[in-house]
Formats: sequence, structure tokens, C-alpha cells
Amino acid sequence: MEDQLIDSETEEAPKDVILDIIRWWERKRILFNVLQVGIVLFVLFFFYNGSSISAILRSEFIFQSLLYFLFVNFCYSAGWGVHLLLYYYFKTKDTSHILDIVLLILGSLFTSLVTFQGYYMFFRWSHRWG
Repeated sequence: MEDQLIDSETEEAPKDVILDIIRWWERKRILFNVLQVGIVLFVLFFFYNGSSISAILRSEFIFQSLLYFLFVNFCYSAGWGVHLLLYYYFKTKDTSHILDIVLLILGSLFTSLVTFQGYYMFFRWSHRWG
């Protein structure tokens, strides 16, 4: 009986594991957002030499960008959501955060490609018509 008490005390409580997973992801959210803003600025200045600055000052662009970045951040939460589901159903305890790193890289690459393509098309369209 004493061995069971000692073993149960050394195991991490599920709440601690869940908080650790969420904490790991949330610490990287700012870096993720900076990457997305950087891609928008890259497209603006390197493909259009800043000539589309008037396009980003329009209310349509600002509103669409706010909605887009809200959506992207919602999707970012899917990273820790997937890890929480894996933990819940398969009791995975990844202290090295390898799974988190793989999910972060794949999600960031996919989101970066979507961001690049979307804003490239936006600036191309606004440059032609604006």
C-alpha cells in the first residue's frame, strides 16, 4: 500500500500535464504572429517596393486582416488542441515536446504559405485596380 502512495505522488497530475502543454504553445504564439506579420511586410515591400501602402490603409484591408489574424490564431490553438486530444485518448506524455515542435513547424509552414499566397494575391489585385 505504501508503494502505491509513493508511486501516485510522483506521477504528474493530468491538470499539470494539460497546463504544461497549453503553456508551451502559448509561449510561442507571439513568435507565430510575428512570423505572419513579417510575411505580409515581406510581400508588401519586396514584391511591390512599398507602392501598395495606400492599399493597407483602406478600411477593407484592415478589417480583412483583423478577421484573418483572428482566424489564424484560432487555428494556432488547434496545435495544442491536437496534443491535448492525443494525451487524453492515448495518454502520451511527451516531456521533450517533440510532438509539439513537429505540429508547430507543420502548422507554421502551412499558415505561412496561406498567408503569403493570400496577401500576394491581395496586393497584386489592389495594385492592378487601386
